[in-house]
Amino acid sequence: MAPRITGIIAEYNPFHKGHAYHLSKAKALTGADYVIAVISGDFVQRGEPALADKYCRAHMALAEGADLVLELPSPYACASAETFAAGAVSLLEHLGCVNALCFGSECGDLLPLDACARVLAEEPASYQELLRTFLRQGYSFPLSRSKALLTYLAENPGFSPLLDQENPQASGNASASKYGSVPGIGSLTKIGELLNQPNNLLGMEYLKALRLQNSPIRPYTIARKGASYHDTALSGSLSSASAIRKALHSGGFSLVSQQLPPGAGRILKSYLSKKKALTWDDFSPVLHYRLLSMTQEELSACTDVSPELAARIRQSLVQFQSASSFASLLKTRQVTHTRVTRALCHILLNDRKEDASRRKETGYPVYARILGFCRKSQSLLSIVKQSSRIPVISRPAQGMKTLAAQASWDSCPFSSEELTKLFQQDLFASHIYESMVTNCCHTSFCHEYTRKMLIV
Repeated sequence: MAPRITGIIAEYNPFHKGHAYHLSKAKALTGADYVIAVISGDFVQRGEPALADKYCRAHMALAEGADLVLELPSPYACASAETFAAGAVSLLEHLGCVNALCFGSECGDLLPLDACARVLAEEPASYQELLRTFLRQGYSFPLSRSKALLTYLAENPGFSPLLDQENPQASGNASASKYGSVPGIGSLTKIGELLNQPNNLLGMEYLKALRLQNSPIRPYTIARKGASYHDTALSGSLSSASAIRKALHSGGFSLVSQQLPPGAGRILKSYLSKKKALTWDDFSPVLHYRLLSMTQEELSACTDVSPELAARIRQSLVQFQSASSFASLLKTRQVTHTRVTRALCHILLNDRKEDASRRKETGYPVYARILGFCRKSQSLLSIVKQSSRIPVISRPAQGMKTLAAQASWDSCPFSSEELTKLFQQDLFASHIYESMVTNCCHTSFCHEYTRKMLIV
């Protein structure tokens, strides 16, 4: 019998006790023999640098139970939730051996998330018109989408067989066999509440991506425990990653040591004894240089940078003091702070709209870049290499050759050109990050081609 392999998509920025809980529960819930973690590289989905580099974070994941850690290419890792999810799901899908995807959510319930994901995947005309209406009223895109979803489901109760306001415990629908035995979705009030919570929204994007890619991977969700995603104060033993990062930056590792599992804690402590936990502001000089050197037209050609935002950037450059304060300055009612930082990150990493459009048109091309694996799970590597329909990169120095050779397979759906460009962008992002580590910590620069995958 083939082993059961479960995928997890994460940032582990840093790996904390909540992540350990999710990893343990995911194995139990899905009956996994192996867990593959797909993690962001050196830049994360908020459009900021990771606290520690991808190798440190991969090491933490392996020490706490992951069997194999793969890198999500940077153009997906620091993109919108839709693109982040699409790229990560595409990676897991094209490995050809993953049975399940398990993600955390505030609601812990697949059915309401899937009701919303179906609307997002099919985009009915009346939903699109509702979205445009709320955008015209001046709401940000995330808020406009939530309002449009809720309004659409209220006006079209028959759209999804999963939506049963009269009987919140209804089950036995067509999707039950795929989604398993889970609670009913409840009322539209419940859906309205879940649309305000970030892990629920990201979960919807995973389900949407699975639908659009017609993936056989079965989704599972686990209710998030402890502090909420946005909490910035340490709380008990299950604080949010945001709170842990804030405390670490302000008071050092001793303040957060009890928030991390023992193995992950030792690894992060060792990393921080040699290197600094980077912040967005450490990149201020290089970001400022990029902004000064670009015209308004060049800025607006970058991913997530509208012509209006490009104009605001040019007009506000004289007030630039730091990356974080500049992002706050650019934020408006229509453009969220996260959208601004993500746009600035795309400018820093030179990701352009034409690149993003091409990736979407070609089905979110990916390769499997191995960051590390557990020695006891070495057989998983053989399974992945035998079943994968995309190139598997175990040595960065051989990456270009691997892409050129393997992208010619009949089973690989992506062109060598697309994959090579993606790999080059990934290398560039890693080198930008490493240059800041070198500058802040006075360490020797470490080229990606000299990196070896971790074996724990």
